[in-house]
Amino acid sequence: MSDSTRRAALKGLWGASALLPLVVGQAAQAQTPATPAPAPQGPIPRQFIDPKTGRRVIRISDEDGSGVLYFYRPVYTPQGDLMVIKSPSGIVAVRLSDWKTSLLVKGKDNELLFMMRTTREAVYAVTDPGEGEAEDRPKTLYAIHVDTKTVRKLTRIPAGRITGSNADDTLLLGQVAYGAKPLQPKDKGSLEKFGQAEYAALGPDGKPLNFARAKGVRMLERWAARVPAELFTIDLKTQARSVLYTTEEWIGHAQFSPTDPTLIRFCMEGPWHRVDRIKLIRSDGTGLKSAHTRSMNMEIWGHEFFSPDGKWLWYDLQTPRGQVFWVAGLELATGKRVWKRLEANDWGVHFNMAPDNKTFASDGGDADMVAHAPDGKWISLLEAETIVDADLPSYDADLITIEKFRATRLVDMTAHDYRLEPNLRFTPDGQWLVFVSNMHGANHVYAVDARPGVPG
Repeated sequence: MSDSTRRAALKGLWGASALLPLVVGQAAQAQTPATPAPAPQGPIPRQFIDPKTGRRVIRISDEDGSGVLYFYRPVYTPQGDLMVIKSPSGIVAVRLSDWKTSLLVKGKDNELLFMMRTTREAVYAVTDPGEGEAEDRPKTLYAIHVDTKTVRKLTRIPAGRITGSNADDTLLLGQVAYGAKPLQPKDKGSLEKFGQAEYAALGPDGKPLNFARAKGVRMLERWAARVPAELFTIDLKTQARSVLYTTEEWIGHAQFSPTDPTLIRFCMEGPWHRVDRIKLIRSDGTGLKSAHTRSMNMEIWGHEFFSPDGKWLWYDLQTPRGQVFWVAGLELATGKRVWKRLEANDWGVHFNMAPDNKTFASDGGDADMVAHAPDGKWISLLEAETIVDADLPSYDADLITIEKFRATRLVDMTAHDYRLEPNLRFTPDGQWLVFVSNMHGANHVYAVDARPGVPG
């Protein structure tokens, strides 16, 4: 979107209540937050059978307040035997064969970032103390070996954040915005409970908005701010910092391909219906291109991720927003596109893909979210099927192929408060889905048996 269009959209607007119609449309929509069902009383079970699905669920974490990384960040060793999670005590290693936990790095100020791709090392950051936002302060990155606990310093950055390493662990990828204000002033309580700020804004009637709509207001304000930003890499051998892309747009979700050490995808953050969301670029700064082209008003796409084999880029697509739901795929080598249709009740805050490169999962959402699903609070397995009346021999490779998802519900999330995003992911053997939930009150990390057709 051009500067003039952005300025016109915001001209004369003096606060969150005036911004609201641009974000949520009809101000008459209900503003009452979706209330989770009461959490079960008593001790949090170590494992249980979900009474509605028959699936076995295991609580992995030991401490209240534990969590997982964002849904696409690597958390497993290359051998697939260990994963890392967050806890109030520090960074925790989990042995997947029996879910046994051990404290890897002590101290909650050590920020877990990701696992390296080729070594058995977890990367974490330590931010210098001081005033203001953590991303505006210098930080040092370290890698700790999950077996020997040997620590080595990787690099130091003056501002911004590092979001991943490339497929051969020669480059780190980072982003920085200079002078950006936070989406919402952060308070300790909401950060510990949900991993993010408690968004707050007023509607046109002067009454507080629910979480989803307040976040929309703050997203619009941040998008409109126009501050300098950079996407950059750091060479781990030479420590050379290379700027790949500069903009006054809002950069987010930067990640390397899991298999191609030169391919990066990132996004233009902001209100999804206003931005050209997903971008691809090479690690030398060449090849910048968009991954999707809008064909209708209010078409949105995002929460992008690579397939485990790195051959496909997948994303949440809605044509238009809140009406028709797809998980859309782009085959990177050929440009082939496949869109997999799903119902509103099967939509999720995030989707993810199993190591078989064909089975998907959804972590659901409450009625306040974009799908407005009346019965959407589920962890679900998604398996694609050919559409009814498909004539496969007639298909044109240059056209989009349409499939439809069949959903299998795994975990009842009725008692989950979706201000905490579940951030689900498959284990390396594809048999379990790991996610975070507050379904029993406190935040804990869980795993559910995700084998197709095998409840209990």
